[in-house]
Amino acid sequence: MKQISRRTNPTDLKQLDRKHFTLRVADEVGVGRSFWIERFDHKAAGVPAMARMSCIAGAGSTEQYFELGDASAFQRKPMFINELARDKPLRFRFVFNLPGDVRLLGYVDGVQPVDEAGNLGGSLVDIHPMDLDGPLWLLALPSADDPDDKPCLMVERSIFPTAQSAVAHPWFVALVMPEVMRQIAVAISENGGALEDDGSWMGKWKEYFNALGVSEVPDEDALGDWAVSVAKRFAGSGPLRLQFERLAAEMQGELE
Repeated sequence: MKQISRRTNPTDLKQLDRKHFTLRVADEVGVGRSFWIERFDHKAAGVPAMARMSCIAGAGSTEQYFELGDASAFQRKPMFINELARDKPLRFRFVFNLPGDVRLLGYVDGVQPVDEAGNLGGSLVDIHPMDLDGPLWLLALPSADDPDDKPCLMVERSIFPTAQSAVAHPWFVALVMPEVMRQIAVAISENGGALEDDGSWMGKWKEYFNALGVSEVPDEDALGDWAVSVAKRFAGSGPLRLQFERLAAEMQGELE
């Protein structure tokens, strides 16, 4: 199958904004997974109408390649992605070239289907329902040198069929999210100067940590304690504190 590396970033290419794309994913018993493009605004994205549009769908180390036609009249029918790994988050890369020209004109990386994308922590963490075959949740952290990616929290699809159902569940937020924040803090603390690096996804966390009132990353000897302090600050923030108090009252039989 024809494939293109999803990490390829040739020079002199136009990088498009993900906001111009809306993708959907369906997972039907006996049929499998498929995706389709609900919306792509080629004019707003600055892509010529006659440009040829292709997609590389990926999950972990697995990929599938699709030719979608002209940017102004792209393929809208569902396309099967049953060759992709089910235990890794889905990512879609779109590339464009002019007819008869093999050189790429533009690209966009990391487009996610709206059915699987969930946001928590200031839109800095994505939540994806997956078939995990055992664990209820797993955290996947992107490479430190990828500025456009985010940490991905994978949750068991049979328990949380949508990202929104996980975020709305008080026990999920109370028991899982502080540990997620701790693990992210550990990863950031192990990459010295990461919060000041605009070329890393970690640099986007500086503002969020400042809002939590978290101190700067300390010396190596205190990194573990710093990561725990991030989790405690997160758990002690207003909305979560109210949720914890409600859960405590429920456990003590004070709520009907």
